[in-house]
Amino acid sequence: MPKIIKERSTAAKKNIIHYFKIVSLLSLCIFTFSFLLSGCAQMEPDTIHHLKIQVRNLNKKVIDLSQNSTDSEQALHQTQVNVANQGAKIASIKSNLSSLYGKYEIISHDMKLLQTEFRNYRILVNKELIKLLKKEKFKSSVISKQKITSKISKIMPKVPSKITVKKIKPTPKISAKQLAVKKELKEYNRAKTYYKKGLFRKALVLFKKYLNKYPQSQKAGDANYYKSVSNFKLKNYPVSILEFHKFTRLYPKNKHVAMAIYLQGIGFSKLSDPSDAIILFKQVIADYGSSRAAALAKTALKKLAKQ
Repeated sequence: MPKIIKERSTAAKKNIIHYFKIVSLLSLCIFTFSFLLSGCAQMEPDTIHHLKIQVRNLNKKVIDLSQNSTDSEQALHQTQVNVANQGAKIASIKSNLSSLYGKYEIISHDMKLLQTEFRNYRILVNKELIKLLKKEKFKSSVISKQKITSKISKIMPKVPSKITVKKIKPTPKISAKQLAVKKELKEYNRAKTYYKKGLFRKALVLFKKYLNKYPQSQKAGDANYYKSVSNFKLKNYPVSILEFHKFTRLYPKNKHVAMAIYLQGIGFSKLSDPSDAIILFKQVIADYGSSRAAALAKTALKKLAKQ
């Protein structure tokens, strides 16, 4: 670009100089001719006046051409300055782009390292979850056996050595076992009432207390499920994942198993790579296709596919 402008300006200068030479030569010829005429014969005043006007006009044109040449040189100089400035800006932009590309390469490398570290961390978390499950299962089995033995000895009434049959019918009384069952059901319903009201922190405390007292009750499966959901609602996702897994293993025929697997998948999607969640969602769809949990799992899979 600067080379083309320079060639054009050089050509313009040559044309101006050539024109200036022609005008000067013409003026010189007119003066010479006038001088010769004045030496040879006396010219008329009108002719001399006309020649003077022509000379004055020619001088004015020469001045105008000279001014135009100066203006052209100034404009050319300004154009060259602008081109130089634009070149400097382009060089600065190229430098900035090069710097940004270097930073992008560094960030990309760091992201790859972080992804690798996160995958390794997820594997470690899954291993720890399996270990915890084994420990919890072993502890719960030992504790439940001890509690069942102690409670049977307390609840079962003493059998008398001799039984006497009376003709008069005794008034009906509630046995100790029935009282225990009634008390157990009352504590369960109290915990579930808080759960239905959305008071998950209080419900969690009461369900834990209930399961510690009645680990082998008929409501133990449901209580474990609601306890797991309470932790999930309180965003204790690692704990809820562990509890859902434990629940599905201990109570495989419980009506809440499908929803527990689905919520376990949601917990994984909140914490780690969605690949774990996808596996659980597909399991729900395959094993419990007609359930509400399966419909929710299909929706969750579609959302993950869009991400």
